[in-house]
Amino acid sequence: MFNLPMEKLEKIAQNRYIAVIVAAKHARKINQKILEEKENLTEGEEPPAQSSSTKITTEALKDLLEGKINFEFPKKR
Repeated sequence: MFNLPMEKLEKIAQNRYIAVIVAAKHARKINQKILEEKENLTEGEEPPAQSSSTKITTEALKDLLEGKINFEFPKKR
């Protein structure tokens, strides 16, 4: 199980809720990529082995903590 350091998340984003929204959007992108790869398989071809047994949302949170996700806050008017 992945222990999520909330202090790090709050340093990356304004607060933990924004960090979770950013990670959720990234998780959707990861999932979409996986689904597209499965759709592009030809008949008889086996799908690629899952790279890890972790959930997509956990991977997205790890990517956020490692700085692999770039995002910016909308400018206030």
